[in-house]
Amino acid sequence: MTDGSGMPERPGLFSLVVAADAKRGIGKDGTLPWKLKGDMRWFKELTTCPDATEVLTRYLMNIGFRDKRTHTWDSLTARIGGAPALKDWSPAARNAVLMGRKTWDSLPARFRPLPGRLNGVLSRRLPPGVFQGSHHVWSSLQAAVEELERDPTVTNIYVVGGGEIYAEALRHPGCGRIFLTDVDGEFPCDTFLPPFGPEFRETAISPLVEESGVRYRFRLFERAQPG
Repeated sequence: MTDGSGMPERPGLFSLVVAADAKRGIGKDGTLPWKLKGDMRWFKELTTCPDATEVLTRYLMNIGFRDKRTHTWDSLTARIGGAPALKDWSPAARNAVLMGRKTWDSLPARFRPLPGRLNGVLSRRLPPGVFQGSHHVWSSLQAAVEELERDPTVTNIYVVGGGEIYAEALRHPGCGRIFLTDVDGEFPCDTFLPPFGPEFRETAISPLVEESGVRYRFRLFERAQPG
């Protein structure tokens, strides 16, 4: 399946979406160790829009390798505000987000389930199937991916945390992409993203963004295809 530009919507079976600091720290006491409006907006638009290429273009990831400026979040927001609206999800073309039970529990009640996306929880404690009419529960990542792959309405599958699920996903041969928010500096963290190998090559990067004294950028790594 492609997005119309020839770029595969789902190289491999699924993608990771994660924010990490210079030491790959991703969380502290079950929460993010930073508050970045830009990263939250990026996460929402990437995981909601069925066309990932549109989102990459919106965040200047097609020019980041040659753009050496640091953009303020306000200036980037102004540019985004003047861009065409992103393609919205529909019941026939939507994305799925997969997370562990602790990540699900950490979501504020008003955002649970995450709107506009099929929410999947990976848990061996909860009974599998549709839970509370709002999301699905699977006992393993493999079971979730296999079922979602058979669902013609699901365009992209995103693994969104937490640490144990990321580690399992990175070991899985079906992990085709890593969407990384690279946060400059080091923060107090107790959960970390495992390193990923050279089979993942950086293919797109945004310019630097500075917000509330923190600099960060969005990066895309893709698994090299055999041959």
